[in-house]
Amino acid sequence: MAAERFRDTIVNDAGEFAAPVSLHGVAYESMIDPAGQPQGDDFVFDDEPSWNQPVAAAPVRPAAKPAGKNRKITHSGPAGRNGKRRRGGWRAYGYVLAICLSLAGIFVLGIMMIPQLAGFFWRDFDNFAFINGELLRYDPAAVTAYKQYRAYMDRDVIYPGIFIDGVHVGDMTIEEAREALGGMQATPQDAFRVTVAIGNKTWTLDPSNLPASRDLGNVLEKAYAIGRSNSTEIQTTLRTPFRERADTAVALRQNGVNLTTSVTYDHEAVRGMVEQIAAYVTREPIDAQIQSFDYNTRTFTFTESQPGVTIDQQLLYDRIIAALDGGEKDATVTVDPIITDPNVTTVQMMDRFTLISAYTTKTTNDANRNTNIRLACEAINGTALLPGETFSFNEATGQRTTAKGYKSAGAIAAGQSIEEVGGGICQVSSTIFNAVARANLQITSRSPHAWPSTYVNIGEDATVNWPNLDFKFTNNTNSPIFLIAYYKDRQMSAEIWGMSLGEGVTIDLESTIVQTNYPPSEPKYVYNPEMEYGLSKTTVKARTGYVVETYKVWYKDGVETSRELMHKSTYKPYQQVIEYNYELTN
Repeated sequence: MAAERFRDTIVNDAGEFAAPVSLHGVAYESMIDPAGQPQGDDFVFDDEPSWNQPVAAAPVRPAAKPAGKNRKITHSGPAGRNGKRRRGGWRAYGYVLAICLSLAGIFVLGIMMIPQLAGFFWRDFDNFAFINGELLRYDPAAVTAYKQYRAYMDRDVIYPGIFIDGVHVGDMTIEEAREALGGMQATPQDAFRVTVAIGNKTWTLDPSNLPASRDLGNVLEKAYAIGRSNSTEIQTTLRTPFRERADTAVALRQNGVNLTTSVTYDHEAVRGMVEQIAAYVTREPIDAQIQSFDYNTRTFTFTESQPGVTIDQQLLYDRIIAALDGGEKDATVTVDPIITDPNVTTVQMMDRFTLISAYTTKTTNDANRNTNIRLACEAINGTALLPGETFSFNEATGQRTTAKGYKSAGAIAAGQSIEEVGGGICQVSSTIFNAVARANLQITSRSPHAWPSTYVNIGEDATVNWPNLDFKFTNNTNSPIFLIAYYKDRQMSAEIWGMSLGEGVTIDLESTIVQTNYPPSEPKYVYNPEMEYGLSKTTVKARTGYVVETYKVWYKDGVETSRELMHKSTYKPYQQVIEYNYELTN
């Protein structure tokens, strides 16, 4: 019955203490008496052992006086002169008395210290001992309580009332507690779990993919040390170090202590996982593109644009670390994705992809020339240029030959009008030049004719000749452009389709003659023996030369906003040349 009662409580004269409800049933070793026997029902755990309290030295009883009143003690010894005793006799008696008293004191002290020296205790007298320079009275009840405390404190276990991660480890050895808390496993699989959620995608960080370790060993050592090490705080009581440790250990039974382990993890591994998540989420914006263009109906179809997505990697890393450091068992963290709009959306393409510019010139009634113009238009029509690509007139049409259907028509060569296969196609290149310039595309190669053309303004022509004279331009925009060229009813037209210059924005060309150069007034005669004798012929007409500046003029809703010099054209003067085959006379 006493043993059952002692499993839950420790009893002293003042009543029960030390067993909180949460610790009922926690096993611990029974207290034993100095003889090693159970205390039984008479067992007392003194909550206030007083072995450290100093007591006054026991009073020394005065020695009994010899019988009789006014009894004098006489000393015998040789007498001095005149019948008197020597004074030195009294001094000798004093020495004897002192020695006797000292011996008596030593005897008394010896009697008092027998319990301390021999372990023998007086039954009917108080027992004393010298400890740390103080004379202390031996208290059997205090000694019994001390031994009980010592037996409790000397057990090689963690004291009852100590929890680790919510698990009671009291009355367990360190190894038993380690096993109860998961053995040698460094980090339980449920130690932490952080879920990263971005959009409809999730990633999980736990001990299976994030190297981590638990400081279980350190916490077990700390738990074992509670009650075994003295407080470092300044004490204002007279408790001995042992009593202080004992009070701490016993108080654990009433006021439990819960220690927690912490998990350390590889921060660089966390950063690496954040980079993987960012790589998965990150997507560059995709601009809408032209999927197809119907040149007959002038209609387009477009691809769907997509926004770009990225995340703030540092913010995500900081939030994951905060969740891990906070010891959360199942946390969810997220960051808002950073959305980057594409440069060109599908809606913008539909709204802004339109006819940028168009230019039309009127042809002559020369059938062969008009055939050449039509064939060149057919070779060029439907050309698409991606951003950065360059158009070449000679590459687009190739060499103009009769095999391709080109006819012989009037052309200019060496300042003369001649017949040439493919003659007249300079009107196609000049017409396209005017459309391209008004679309603000980059002209990369352009040359004026020998003299101004009649179908375009002076300074606004572009001559070509296979293979050394070419007309080129580059798509310097961020979207594709499409070139439409066609001949119909003695009219040649060029259209540039793409992203508009802006709402209400247009470009026009304006050319100004800045210099006029006249040819000699007299013709130049050139003898040609190949001609029929007696005939003459003007091979080069007299032509005035010009220097022309051509400006690109910008308009907003019909109002000029700016202008820039685009190029200068030089048309040199030509002296009239007459070839003849006859003798000249003065």
